[in-house]
This record gives sequence, structure tokens and C-alpha cells, in this order.
Amino acid sequence: MSWIGYGLRGGILTTHYPYGDDRMPEAYRGEIEFVESGHRIEAGEGGVADICLSQAIAEESIVSKVDTLRCFRCGECTRVAPDRFVARNHFEIARVAGSPSSVLRALKERLHSLGRSVHLRHVDAGSDGSEEQELNAIFNPFYDANRLGVFLTASPRHADMLVVTGAVTRPMLEPLQRAFAAMPSPKVVIALGTTACSGGIFRGRPEIVGPVDAVLPVDVWIPGSPPSPLSILHGIWVALGRTLAHGEVGV
Repeated sequence: MSWIGYGLRGGILTTHYPYGDDRMPEAYRGEIEFVESGHRIEAGEGGVADICLSQAIAEESIVSKVDTLRCFRCGECTRVAPDRFVARNHFEIARVAGSPSSVLRALKERLHSLGRSVHLRHVDAGSDGSEEQELNAIFNPFYDANRLGVFLTASPRHADMLVVTGAVTRPMLEPLQRAFAAMPSPKVVIALGTTACSGGIFRGRPEIVGPVDAVLPVDVWIPGSPPSPLSILHGIWVALGRTLAHGEVGV
């Protein structure tokens, strides 16, 4: 009885997201953004772009572009050029290809027959294990993805969504393709983590076939090394057509 009383006094400790607001700590690097400072980048000046290990920064005139799908949030650019780059702590960073309105409509149409629950099949195509830890975390008592009708399944034949982590290595190419082929339609593919989204720092290596979209049709990208559990929940919600992708203001 004492444990019941403790629970009642503590109240609801589960995150309210995605039905309510939540936030990440101020120090969390959810995404690196360029802040125009007026400093003109001269030819050969390089600097910040040269120190980016994932080659996610392209510098043109006074504008720098950060490829979010290649950036793994090391924060080195914010240290070298704090007046031009800032780390935002927002977590809603999932992206879709093409027009967001058409993509979300298509996702809704594809998944309208699934009812209120979806099952995820996870395939590690060559990750470092960090994405798996964050994916597992969405099923703990705090994030509790089961309350949203989101479940893991061991069989691709029972899966509605395929969640792929890691850049696709050559030994994992066939198992990944077989898992996708075994899934019933409609099916959705989520690339989870920077290496799955773009290959990251392993891009171009002979052992790597490429990012996930080099071998499978990806619907949603969730960048980060690794992305937070809230970012993963946001990406799943985007994949279900229930919310907007990052950077979009309307459907």
C-alpha cells in the first residue's frame, strides 16, 4: 500500500508528448543552425567547413549551409565560430522528402487501415549502438510509446514500419532488403540516426553501401548521433501523418 500511496503523491511522471509540450535540457544539441553575421567568407578562407568531420557545412559568400542529415552534432563549429553557428536544443527534427502536405496525405492514406496501433521492426544495418539505446528508451515508463499504440515486433511479417539504424554495410544489405520485402503493405521506412540518413562520417567507405535511401525508399529521416527519444517519437508521429515535419508551418 505504501507504494500505491507513493505513486499517487508523485502524479503522472510520463511525458505528455506528443499530445502536450515537453523540452530537452538547455545543453542538448538538437540541431546546428547558421546565424548570418555579415562576415564575408573569402575564397580559400575555409575555416569552419574544414573542421567539420562529416562535411556537413558548405560556405558560400556570407551564407553557410548546414546539411542536417550529415551533421552529427559534435558542436565543433559552434566552438570555432560561435558568432556564426548556434546549437538549438529543439528535438522535433524529423524530415520528409518532397512537399510536406503531399507526403503527409500519402502517409495517412497508406496507413488508414492500420487502426490505432502500429508495430515497428528494427534492423541494425551497421550502427554504433547508440541509436538502439535511444530507440529502446521510448518504451521505458517515462516515454511509454505503448500508450500511443506503438509496439516493437520481432517479425517483419507483422510490422507496419521498418526502422533502420546505421549506414548500410555490405553484409547487412541482403538481410535489410529481405526484411523490407517480407513486410505487408502498406509499409513505411524510417532512417534513424545521422549515419542511416546520410552515411555520416562513413560516407564513401568501401565497406558501406550507402545511407538507407540508397537501397530502400525512405519516408522519414530522423537525424542525430543519436537522436533523443523525443525526436524518435516525433519522427514516428510524422510517419503516421499526424504532425508536421521539421521546418514546416502548415499542411
